[in-house]
Amino acid sequence: MKKLCLAVMAVALGGVLAVAQTAQITLWPVPTPSSLPADLSFSSDGMVFFSEFAGEKIGKLDPQANTIAERDVGASPLGIWVEGQQMIYFTLPLDDALRAVVFTSGEAGWNLPTVGGWPATLVPAPSGPGVVNLWLNERLAGKVARFSPSQVAVTLPLFQFPPQPVSPDVLEVEPVVTPVVPEFHPGNPALPPPIALLPSAASGPFTEWTAFDPTNTVEDLAVAPDGMVWFTQPGSPLSRLDPGSDTVLLYGLPAGTNALGVEVGPGGKVWFTDTTRPAIGRLDPATGNVTLWPIPGGVQPIEVAVDAPSGVWFADREGNAIGFLSPARDEISLWRLPPGSYPVTVKLGPDGAVWFVCERGNTIGRLEIIPVLGPPPVGPGTTTGCNFLSYSAFQSGRRARVQLTYHYDGAYGLPAWVTAVPTIGGSDAPHFDHTEVAVTAAGIGSAQVEITYTGAGLLETDGLRLYMYSAAGIFCERVIDFRAIWGP
Repeated sequence: MKKLCLAVMAVALGGVLAVAQTAQITLWPVPTPSSLPADLSFSSDGMVFFSEFAGEKIGKLDPQANTIAERDVGASPLGIWVEGQQMIYFTLPLDDALRAVVFTSGEAGWNLPTVGGWPATLVPAPSGPGVVNLWLNERLAGKVARFSPSQVAVTLPLFQFPPQPVSPDVLEVEPVVTPVVPEFHPGNPALPPPIALLPSAASGPFTEWTAFDPTNTVEDLAVAPDGMVWFTQPGSPLSRLDPGSDTVLLYGLPAGTNALGVEVGPGGKVWFTDTTRPAIGRLDPATGNVTLWPIPGGVQPIEVAVDAPSGVWFADREGNAIGFLSPARDEISLWRLPPGSYPVTVKLGPDGAVWFVCERGNTIGRLEIIPVLGPPPVGPGTTTGCNFLSYSAFQSGRRARVQLTYHYDGAYGLPAWVTAVPTIGGSDAPHFDHTEVAVTAAGIGSAQVEITYTGAGLLETDGLRLYMYSAAGIFCERVIDFRAIWGP
């Protein structure tokens, strides 16, 4: 495993302190040269499957073993989604088709009704009429489609695709963190968005809806928990399709906006990338209000992933960066990738990390925030028989995770409990919930404490109080410096 380090100075503008959080970025090289990896998805057993558009393959990354297996599919896959452990669905833009394969077994395929449509993104639906329900955009045809087969039958041959060991590059990267001034564009709730009828057309397992402006490409789509389908078209309003009524609502965007990537976040807010400014945008459908956060040094933000409740991750393809917007702080952080990487997708993995593919860099990437490490805590409350040996802490938005290592000789009884709470000026801060971890044996142990801010608005704290207690009361505590801004 190769260790590299990219150091970038964190900047603070306008008198606002920007706290940089170093990330560990791991880049696994794809064995097939110039394969143009395009998208990725996660299986239920921790594998990462990805499409290779130029390589005409589906890849399977085992991030724990550092191995990649590749299966030739004889066509150019783009969007990909995995059901369970092995069932992989992917679009074939050049063939106007959608295909499913069991990675080590057979396959099934379906041709779309529209010729030359260029099917791209695959998004699972919360519900639908089929045994599988996926949404996709037919980019060049100006359509969105639902794939809902009544059954999926695959052939039964068994194939072996031996995994190949790969040596990832591991980079420790500090972000450029910049406060930004958002642009606010108020809507007019008294004027509801225009509505249009989009008659659906069914053909086999596909149902298609043609956009209000079919001459414009449909770039991306997202499915909300209520089943509404949002999609983007360059230079056009954001569209919300109700597949139950075949109607679309058109939400106007500020002049000059070219929305590309889109995702629906908490409370129904719709997040999107704007390639013109460039910026990250948020639409509130209830009011029509649009807020745009410009990306300092951004070039082509292409896709977004909402990390509720703290903010939004995005991939800047031409900028060779993975970015994060904190709307509560009006800050944008950019972690630069090696030149020529060109990240084209960004997704939140079940492991809590940010995953992406680098189209030109021919790599599969993972970004993990490195927790802030502290020395052995010092402060009041030293007690014989108990001590906190070390800690690490990571905070974002309303939540924090504190990892503690302690030593306890059992002198005050068992079980005992250990926890942590934010402080202001040495006193416990209000409006916080925190988990308590049981200590059931004497000796050295570790605990992970989750902290949640329950208040309204922003709150700044300056420390953490670590303490242990039993039926005898609190018998061990330490106060450590840990400055954080908590908020929605």
